[in-house]
Amino acid sequence: MPPGAAAHSVVDDLYFKNIISNRFLFNLLIKIRRHGPNFKAGDYVFRAGTTLSTLLTQLQTGSGLVYHTLIIVPGWTMRQVRAALMDNPYLTHTIDKMSDALLMASVGVPGVSPEGRFFPDTYYFSTHAPDISLLKRSAKAMQDKMNFAWKGRLTDLPFKNETELLIAASLIEKETGLDVERPIIAGVILNRLKANILLQFDPTVIYGMGNQYTGTIHKADLLRKTPYNTYTMKGLPPTPIAIPSMESLMAAAHPAQHAYLYFVARGDASHQFSETLAEHNKAVGRLRNLMPAFFNYTMIRSRLSAVLFLGSYQVNKNK
Repeated sequence: MPPGAAAHSVVDDLYFKNIISNRFLFNLLIKIRRHGPNFKAGDYVFRAGTTLSTLLTQLQTGSGLVYHTLIIVPGWTMRQVRAALMDNPYLTHTIDKMSDALLMASVGVPGVSPEGRFFPDTYYFSTHAPDISLLKRSAKAMQDKMNFAWKGRLTDLPFKNETELLIAASLIEKETGLDVERPIIAGVILNRLKANILLQFDPTVIYGMGNQYTGTIHKADLLRKTPYNTYTMKGLPPTPIAIPSMESLMAAAHPAQHAYLYFVARGDASHQFSETLAEHNKAVGRLRNLMPAFFNYTMIRSRLSAVLFLGSYQVNKNK
């Protein structure tokens, strides 16, 4: 049943689908209720033998509605969220021509980028539900989770507000899928920000490249000055780069206490962390033979990083 359907068309539909056998009696029952039909839109499942009175109650209360799901995945960008909504055939699509600014105003969070602002979860909805209503729920959930993480954060963090915490959490989300590593990477972010060192997080470079990213980061990409290139711009990027999970939010609010400034991928989804450049280079050397193609690229970045920091701060970081 679509939203706003007239009572007579709903009754006719029920009759022609053999759900009710007498339209007159059903219309009479609607009038006896005196409150009008007030039907809840959506698809219904009616058990065999359901009485007219029970059926009307179901239509008025929404009991028996068929619910569908949409999953918003941690690490998704807003582009992927929009695509998932538009690809869902059970939603009523309202946001396809909305600008980001209008969309965020419509969900009650005006004046901010939509990136990272929708909480990753499984959302249930009835047929014909407007996509904007699902986004409102998701935006509120993210705001609530942000508030929770922000209020319980460590007191000495270099984040000015909840948005910066959200940005840091998005970097953590894109760097690792291992819960045990999230607080450690959060600690690397903390140490680098406090030391006024470039973060040098590859996912920020990729995000800044947009559609130009084809699966490989080249030397020119690391040197390109975009607001999101943390190889050339100090501090956090201006917005989140993806949707963080609750685990990443909590990690950003509670970084591990350590002296790590560097980490390199082991090739098994985990990372090797190091405190000094010498330790980091040794870790790269040990792992290089395991993934030669990957580490050829890693060593290019290592040399480039040394150039970027030459004369200012003799550190670099590669993943």
